[in-house]
Amino acid sequence: MGSGRTGNVSAACVLGLDLAGSPRRPTGFCVLRGRRVHVGHAFSDEDIHGLVESAAPQLVAIDAPLALPAGRCCLLDTCSCARTTHFRVSDYELRRLGIRFFPMTLGPMRQLTRRGMLLKVALEAVGIPVIETYPGGAQDLWSIPRQRDTAGLRRGLARFRLQGLGRSEGSPHVLDAVTCALVGKLYLEGRAWSLGSPEEALMILPPPSSARTVLSHRQTRGGPALHCQQDSSDVG
Repeated sequence: MGSGRTGNVSAACVLGLDLAGSPRRPTGFCVLRGRRVHVGHAFSDEDIHGLVESAAPQLVAIDAPLALPAGRCCLLDTCSCARTTHFRVSDYELRRLGIRFFPMTLGPMRQLTRRGMLLKVALEAVGIPVIETYPGGAQDLWSIPRQRDTAGLRRGLARFRLQGLGRSEGSPHVLDAVTCALVGKLYLEGRAWSLGSPEEALMILPPPSSARTVLSHRQTRGGPALHCQQDSSDVG
């Protein structure tokens, strides 16, 4: 486990996406600038790219698998690679932490994985750094409810004193997107955990102590700094 990049990012813009597997289902989004948020829903890939263009984020944090396990070339059951593994290194680390998740080879997760991987490639092709995160895992580490308890999750996120997110506002998808954006901010500040192998996709999560300091600039101790690549819950 390591920490994210450091720097003065108090005014940085982070876009959090609770990506849906299908463009017919809502993708929650959160544009976070300092403490202020702008939230809503997007549907098509064109909607998402338009949002990215208008927000011009320094980082996009996505709730979706963004890479296959090492040794897998696809998610087809008919391919010989299906006999290798269903899990990435980050998945095993989530299990060791006691954090529940859906494996990417499970039903609708395959569609979400494909969409997430294509979105990552498209965003990085235009120079926008992308990280994978998991709001359910972040919420567990912060000891706040997951999205199935929407009211409890709203109360849990209220501790971050965000502007633009009322106590009664936000669908479950939006609240997960807010969580993604907060983790992305931690990553830019060098105060996030990274789980997994760089050969796959690192899972970025908050350290458990970050709930009270996510909007400060004090850096937590961690491993070597990680850098965003420039080149390359519920199921949505």
